[in-house]
Amino acid sequence: MKTSKRRGRVNKNVFTTRSGKSVKVNRSLSQRVQGMKDSKALRKAERLSGMPKSRFKRFFYRLHPKRLAAYWFSREGGIMALKIVGLSFIVGFVLLAGMFAYFRKDLPNLKDISGNNIGGSIRYYDRTGQVLLFEDYDAVKRIPVGENGINKYMKDATVAIEDRDFYKHGGFDVRGIMRAGVNNVFGLSGGQQGGSTITQQLVKLSQDWTKDQTYTRKVKELILSVELEREYSKQQILAGYLDTAPYGGIEYGVEAASRDYFEKSAKDLTLDEAAMLATIPKSPTYYSPYSNSFDKDAFVGRQHYVLDQMADQGMITAEEKEEAKKVDTVAKVKPRKPKYDGIKSPWFVLAAKEQLEQTRGQDAVKRSGWKVTTTLDLDLQQKAEEQVSKGLKQVRRQGGDVAAFAAEDVKTGQIVALVGGSDFSNPDFGQNNYARMRLPPGSSFKPYDYTTLIENTTNSGAGSVLYDTQGPVEGYPCTNKQRPQQGGNCLWDYDFRYPGPTTIRYGLAGSRNVPAVKAMLIAGIDKTIQTAEKLGLKSGYKCYADASLTKESQCYASSAIGDGAYLRLDEHVHGYASLSRNGLNIPQTYILKIEDSNNKVVDEWKPSKGEQAVNPEAAYIISDILSDPNASYMATKIQNYKGHKFSVKTGTTNDSKDGWMMGYSTQYAAGVWVGYHTRQKDMSGFMENMTSPIWKGWMNAVHDNLKPEERAKPAGIQTLPAYVQRTSPGGRARVPGPNNDLFPSWYKNTKKATTEKRILDQVSGKLATDCTPPRAKQETSDSGADAFSSDTLHGNSSSSGSGNGDDKDDVHKCEDVKPTITLTVQKSGDQYTLVATVVQGTHPLSGDKFKGNVTFTADGQQLAGGSYEISASGSVVYQNYKPANGTAPTITATVTDSVLYDASDSKTITASSNSSQSSNNGNSHNNQSPNPWNNHDDD
Repeated sequence: MKTSKRRGRVNKNVFTTRSGKSVKVNRSLSQRVQGMKDSKALRKAERLSGMPKSRFKRFFYRLHPKRLAAYWFSREGGIMALKIVGLSFIVGFVLLAGMFAYFRKDLPNLKDISGNNIGGSIRYYDRTGQVLLFEDYDAVKRIPVGENGINKYMKDATVAIEDRDFYKHGGFDVRGIMRAGVNNVFGLSGGQQGGSTITQQLVKLSQDWTKDQTYTRKVKELILSVELEREYSKQQILAGYLDTAPYGGIEYGVEAASRDYFEKSAKDLTLDEAAMLATIPKSPTYYSPYSNSFDKDAFVGRQHYVLDQMADQGMITAEEKEEAKKVDTVAKVKPRKPKYDGIKSPWFVLAAKEQLEQTRGQDAVKRSGWKVTTTLDLDLQQKAEEQVSKGLKQVRRQGGDVAAFAAEDVKTGQIVALVGGSDFSNPDFGQNNYARMRLPPGSSFKPYDYTTLIENTTNSGAGSVLYDTQGPVEGYPCTNKQRPQQGGNCLWDYDFRYPGPTTIRYGLAGSRNVPAVKAMLIAGIDKTIQTAEKLGLKSGYKCYADASLTKESQCYASSAIGDGAYLRLDEHVHGYASLSRNGLNIPQTYILKIEDSNNKVVDEWKPSKGEQAVNPEAAYIISDILSDPNASYMATKIQNYKGHKFSVKTGTTNDSKDGWMMGYSTQYAAGVWVGYHTRQKDMSGFMENMTSPIWKGWMNAVHDNLKPEERAKPAGIQTLPAYVQRTSPGGRARVPGPNNDLFPSWYKNTKKATTEKRILDQVSGKLATDCTPPRAKQETSDSGADAFSSDTLHGNSSSSGSGNGDDKDDVHKCEDVKPTITLTVQKSGDQYTLVATVVQGTHPLSGDKFKGNVTFTADGQQLAGGSYEISASGSVVYQNYKPANGTAPTITATVTDSVLYDASDSKTITASSNSSQSSNNGNSHNNQSPNPWNNHDDD
């Protein structure tokens, strides 16, 4: 037994079985590996033993079908197949993961399927957010409405034709991709669906990949489609697609398409209409009824195919399908409307759009699809449109054809009304927004001049003096004293007069040019412009070297009176509103709120503390001056209305191409501009006849039911003795001026007034002489004006005309020939005709400062309508004079010429005897009568 056991165990761990085979047990790892190698080598040797010895021959030997089949169905073949499959899976996974990582690193994190990248119609509403003013689009007309704004027909039709397995796949359709691949390879076509799912198409639209057809883009599209399916529900994805898909040249999204084609919302579409719209995205150029390439037969065929697909997929019944096919849907399509069709308050809306582009960027606006609630008050806007429409009649009578208007809420800085022209539909200039166009402001700029002067000097207030005299001023050498139209180069006023010392109150309210230019020069041109810009001229007050306003240049003294410099009406209104706020500039806005398509607030107006642009005291004094009807030169006093005080300033450019009226209360600021649309045509008459009815009409209407509010008076304002304005600066200003006036807290006056009286010549503005006619003489204490003067430029000219120097009247000469007048009386029944024959003397009968005048009086009382202007020798006739019975009035005819020489002739009529008895009381004696400039009735 012992011997047999030793024979069965040849080596350690090796045993011999009964069959004679040796078996190793309890082998080490290395022994096992070696055993496997030995077994493999043994099997290989067994296989090779039956094969040719040459490798070349063995290769073809193995390719025999029977041997191949035997191998792959053998144990060795099965193991090899498993190895190949496993390795392929690993390699494929690694390649797929690498490809995903490679492409994904450059892809966006797709969280937004709003379609804003494509763009969308911006909807502008009034300040209530309820009244739609305009739905704006450029290249894209799109109105996102979300899944609740689209009816089931539209959703089902889209799924049926675009992606029948939409509710089953996870972002991409393998069968669809394979089908599309076969079609591409073999050139197949027909009514088959494409390879892209609705999810993939939404990805393309969201990433602007619609024109990129590369395989790389396809891979990226698949990656984002899978991620999109994880992020959103199927209904959200479908709604996102329907809100974004192209439905025509500019129509994007089913809501915009539904409104344009059928004038209804997408939630109200009928079955045939939904099938029609579902047809279009495949090829908008070919299937859109608005396209020049529209093929109705092809379109109807595809529409019916959509209905067939809906019926096949159980979305509609066969009866519904057939009924829908009977409808001529193309006949229901509405004609495309012009872009601005139905727009309300068009110039305001375009102004709001400009602000939106400036603050949010043009690209953002184009792709936003926002709802914009504006500051427009429809009631106030309607009043503005009515006043402009009525006022245009007078504008046209005086040679213009355009009027613009803007109004701002003083407390908020919100533009509440704006009219930019006369007719928005006019193809030539209707869309020009004159309320935001650069225009020269004329005298309406002057409040900025005086605000700057008062704020930046210590000797200026409402009662301070600036000398309105003829002489050289920077920019106006005054070497030729003729009118500008005749080549003169002096600075003139509208009435061609120089009243001498003029208070700031009367200089501003009387719209005098010389004091305004001096105010700017004393304060500084650049500083004055900076003040105006700080108050509200955000786009600047600029001068240009060319007529097209493209090359900016330095502004000079003429810009003080709005000559050669430009601003915008709406910003000008804002500057005046800042004055009303005592110099506080709060941001001007056209927009209250911006919301996205999901009603999420993007931006919203909030009250601002603003910036103190100028000292409140300076602004308050200017407001007080502009609200003073006594100092105003205007014939119609519009500064007071039902307890409200309006601060008003007019403006006219030197070439009469622009007329302005600007003003404000404590509640609203408003401005009017009138002109000709090309600004190449002068207007006639007084600008106030055109601007005042519009401005006054609106301001009175909006203040009718408002409670008057007093402007807060700054604590530092002083009421101090002032220069008393006794000489009217012109127009309908009333004198004398106040003895005391407003001055800022920093005002210091070191001068003392004198009581010296002087006799001035009103014509030359110099000391009167013995040759000065009595009518031209005026007693004054002009030397007292120096005590209140803030005019540091006064005295630069030898012809200042202020009466404060020793210059004497150089207009009148003792040898002058005075005009003559001869009166004749002609009787007809109980009435008389009075004829005055005038002969000119040395000087013209009518001139720049004083107009020639003939008056008829009876016993010293001027006859009704008995005053006539005269410019040349000739006769003046007064008809139908009837004296009272039993009286014998003395009729006197008096002529006054351009330098205030006068002459008169008288006749006495004995009415009781019905005969004319004349007695000549002197043919050319002088007669002291009132100044003809003060012979007008005040309004």
